[in-house]
Amino acid sequence: MLNKRIIFALLYRDGSFFLSRNFNLQKVGNVNWLNENFGFNKTCNFIDELIFLIVKKNPSKDDWVSFFNDISKVRKNIFVPITIGGGIRNLLKAKECFLNGADKILLNTSIHQDNLIYDITNKFGDSAVTVMVDYKKINDKSRKIMIESGQKEILSLDKFINTKKKLPCAEIVMNSIDKDGTGMDFDMDVLKLIPDDFKKPILLMGGAGKPEHILNCLKNKDVSGIITANLFNFLGNGLEIARKHSIDHGLKLARFKEISL
Repeated sequence: MLNKRIIFALLYRDGSFFLSRNFNLQKVGNVNWLNENFGFNKTCNFIDELIFLIVKKNPSKDDWVSFFNDISKVRKNIFVPITIGGGIRNLLKAKECFLNGADKILLNTSIHQDNLIYDITNKFGDSAVTVMVDYKKINDKSRKIMIESGQKEILSLDKFINTKKKLPCAEIVMNSIDKDGTGMDFDMDVLKLIPDDFKKPILLMGGAGKPEHILNCLKNKDVSGIITANLFNFLGNGLEIARKHSIDHGLKLARFKEISL
């Protein structure tokens, strides 16, 4: 059995990092703030992967330059796989992400609109692409995929899952808009939509608020990993505590020597 993963995501726009709650953004600080206030380099000793997401609709060339420059500053003293995503609309931009430190890229809106994912995976391989679907709960049985920063509804999540079983990618992230930034636990019920023959690894995002949420989610056999972007709950020593809590309760996670709590 493969190790489960704890992944952290940084949300970026206009030179700053943001918190998100139900896809409403709150600015918290720039790259210097991140390192000075939370010792982010140390924090990255306790995660399996790091995601950088540019959360601006139609980012400009200058936006991308700023984004890549700040990614470079964060990356200097960390040694975890990196995924870069947000606003990737063509093969050239995907290539730029790989040239700026990405081990994988993350695609969201573009997977519903064109053949970009096939162009990218034909060139870089399926393992180089993570797919994220942002979804919103409509009622107890229905969840709709939302694009354009959660503003536009396009199709039901269960239809996507059942028609995209062979989508070329390394994994699929299910990101709950309703749970986003609430710290009120993951949407575990979404896993009921996953058919038995669905072979892609599933990661859940949205709702992590304490170590117990992470442990209970990762204990589920259908979950490969969790993603949190909660700067205040899980930076400092929060991720170290969460990781140790999961390991102490028998979860199969990579063991890092730095954990000493």
